[in-house]
Amino acid sequence: MSTIHDVAEKAGVSIKTVSRVLNDASSVSEKTRLRIEQAMQALDFAPSAAARMLRGRPTGLVAVIAERLTTTPDSSEIIKGIHAVCEQNGKMLIIGETGGLASVADRLVADMRERRVEAIMFATPFHRAVTLEHMLGSTPTVLANCFETTARYPQLVPDDEEGGRAAARIVLEAGHRKIAFLQLIEGMVATKLRLQGFHRAMAEFGVTPNGQWLLHGAMPGEGGEFSQLSDAIDRLFAQPEQPTAILCGNDKMAMRVIFILQRRGLRVPDDVSVVGFDDFRLISEALDPGLTTVALPYREMGELAARHAFCGEPAPAATIRVPCLPVMRGTVAAPPKAATRRKP
Repeated sequence: MSTIHDVAEKAGVSIKTVSRVLNDASSVSEKTRLRIEQAMQALDFAPSAAARMLRGRPTGLVAVIAERLTTTPDSSEIIKGIHAVCEQNGKMLIIGETGGLASVADRLVADMRERRVEAIMFATPFHRAVTLEHMLGSTPTVLANCFETTARYPQLVPDDEEGGRAAARIVLEAGHRKIAFLQLIEGMVATKLRLQGFHRAMAEFGVTPNGQWLLHGAMPGEGGEFSQLSDAIDRLFAQPEQPTAILCGNDKMAMRVIFILQRRGLRVPDDVSVVGFDDFRLISEALDPGLTTVALPYREMGELAARHAFCGEPAPAATIRVPCLPVMRGTVAAPPKAATRRKP
């Protein structure tokens, strides 16, 4: 690898003159500057980021420390949002993956700070609380899709409560009153918030939820998170009164619910309307009809995190909730008349 000494020798100037060119000094003649730049190009010379920092110049490096984000396709849009803003602002993005291990996160933070990154962003694949005990010093820091209980930095999270309200309003506005809600795993932040939003929407329409229809469609276990989903559908349709609409905790669940209903001889949306959550387009746009859902703002959170971190748009140390908006496709229709609805 070529050094500043090699450049000086090839250009026939002193090391001090090369240094002046690297620092954009006006005291170097245009002819000399051109000769040095040609020498740099011929030698494939590039000053190191550390050396640039020693000269008081920014490195142009920003970092994302992610928790399984690059291997989780439905939330990888966070990285795409951050990268888009980096491209617009001439920054180079470094990504470190922790695998959920605190020891790895500590090492990555130390490594990123040693590289003199201009900002560090922490991102998780799902909405959850985190505790940052790393030595971040004065490095600008932003959280994406996660939060500290006491906010010390800007933290961008999806507005899951309003998202749950939006999902319920989709079917309520279509005329449904018999609505089931198959929720995510119990104890997740999103699960609690979306249920609160669901109850708000039902109250706004004067509808009392049927407690027997508020089930968990996803559960932890060795058989996979959806291993009990078919049993949950059985419980919904084992009663004399049955739901005409089903809200699902995410699009992967909604896809499975549609397949289970079809095996029962029920049509979506003619017999039962189904709403997902996420707008994971590999699913929502591939289904026929397309899945009506509520979008999680992954890309928007990534873009906002980057702007707050290094684009001169500082935000207070507070939680910023990013809207979850409905995406209307083809799995919601008016409720069927009792006389024409098929029996499962």
